[in-house]
Amino acid sequence: MIIPKQQVDYSLYLVTDSSMLPPGKTLYDQVKAGLENGVTLVQIREKDTDTKSFIEEGLQVRELCHQFKVPLIINDRVDVALAIDADGVHVGQDDMPIPMVRKLLGPDKILGWSVGLVSEVEELANWGPDMIDYIGIGTLFPTLTKKNQKKSPMGPQGASDILTALETNQASWCKTVGIGGLHPDCIERVIYQCNSSNGRRSIDGIALVSDIMASPNASSSTAVLRELIRGTNFKYVNFQLTPSDVNASNVRDVISQVKNSRPLVHHMTNKVHQNFGANVTLALGSSPIMSEVESEARDLAQIPQASLLLNTGSVAPAATIKTAIRAYNEFKRPIVFDPVGYSATQTRLILNDTLLTFGQFICIKGNSSEILSLARMTEGKMKGVDAAGTDLITKEYLALATQTVAYKYKTIAVCTGETDFIADGTFAGKIQLSEGTEGVTANDVPCYTIENGPIPIMGDITASGCSLGSTIACLLGGLKEDGIAIEAVVGAVQLYKSAGKLASTRARGNGSFHVELIDALYQLFNENKPEEWTAKVNRL
Repeated sequence: MIIPKQQVDYSLYLVTDSSMLPPGKTLYDQVKAGLENGVTLVQIREKDTDTKSFIEEGLQVRELCHQFKVPLIINDRVDVALAIDADGVHVGQDDMPIPMVRKLLGPDKILGWSVGLVSEVEELANWGPDMIDYIGIGTLFPTLTKKNQKKSPMGPQGASDILTALETNQASWCKTVGIGGLHPDCIERVIYQCNSSNGRRSIDGIALVSDIMASPNASSSTAVLRELIRGTNFKYVNFQLTPSDVNASNVRDVISQVKNSRPLVHHMTNKVHQNFGANVTLALGSSPIMSEVESEARDLAQIPQASLLLNTGSVAPAATIKTAIRAYNEFKRPIVFDPVGYSATQTRLILNDTLLTFGQFICIKGNSSEILSLARMTEGKMKGVDAAGTDLITKEYLALATQTVAYKYKTIAVCTGETDFIADGTFAGKIQLSEGTEGVTANDVPCYTIENGPIPIMGDITASGCSLGSTIACLLGGLKEDGIAIEAVVGAVQLYKSAGKLASTRARGNGSFHVELIDALYQLFNENKPEEWTAKVNRL
């Protein structure tokens, strides 16, 4: 070993693939460029190379790696690793049994294993610290480098389950790297979201192939990756994620920002909600656009003060939604996600989980059934898209479910009902390898309640919950660079609930309530006196 295996840096792990090389480049060239610019571990993964060529290539790369004091790992081929005295081996689930590999390698070499299931973590924990040194968690996202994949991509949430299992099984010695479909547009999000439930660990590194091996300029590509991994803050919106003790003065300032900026709110929403949502948006000094045109999503995302309300009440084509998510994330504009009927049907469950895996959302809003399902704190699936069967659930349980969703997706989670719960799990956008959230758990996530007594008529109109999403998107979209996200979300929910109560005192039935609610929103927004609003905010 060039260094003791306990001191190995897993942060930027290059896996080779000769089939990706650009014209005029060799595997040696790309590995050298990577090492010169921050690669900390190299694995030769050459499935179609004969043994003699593999050994020749391995000896050259081993000498190069050792010049940079970086360990060399061989994929699968224990014989080649032993022949060239490589620093370790990485094997998959279908390769040579782990105890046999360890016996051949001896105690001082690095042994890595591909893991995608909690049961596999339990197995390595039973073996103890003398067997597996690190695991590759994946695949995280779809990838072209993994042929005939047997497991579906798990996303950051699946990786978090693996990290939690390592903690539960006390496998503290085992290091972790995320692998599969990792590129500059998702690396920060993966580090941000991949945390054990006890907050004590995140992944230790990122393993990737194509962004270095296929790059015409591997030096600059590696430097970009290095900077992303060294980063300490995931800046995915153009305003602040700092914590706040929200008060009327904060909310008044948010409303003023919205009035001055008149944000564009891009709705990808259900058909029942479109007209009502557009009128709510106009009442709040903002400009609505209803578009599911894939080709214009990127143009809309570049408009200053644009925000996206993504509501899956009507199922738009997944490719269109993904294009919009990618664009708004790229231009650091806020996305409010309303996973309507999250687990009501298998189709909705798959779509919503796919989208949650695909992007970073500043706010996730749902009714109590949806939030409980997202938090995995309910049995079975939902019945329809409305909240049901949660009447007997305590406020404490709903608060914890909201905090769990906020923590899990590193977002601001909103759970609607007679009492609304708002939890801020953004952690100010802080990211760091290995350390997780430094022991902070879902229970510690700041949580607010908003109450205004019962408003039964709210349940007798269509799209009342959806239009809360429009309200949140308006206030987030209007924030300036020094605006604070949690103040906008709490202010939006308080405004909407106050308007609902006011409208209920004026309406003669559910038909007139629609109109009165829009008028009440317009009135309260333009008066901008949150200290007089009837809905009250409390921090738990």
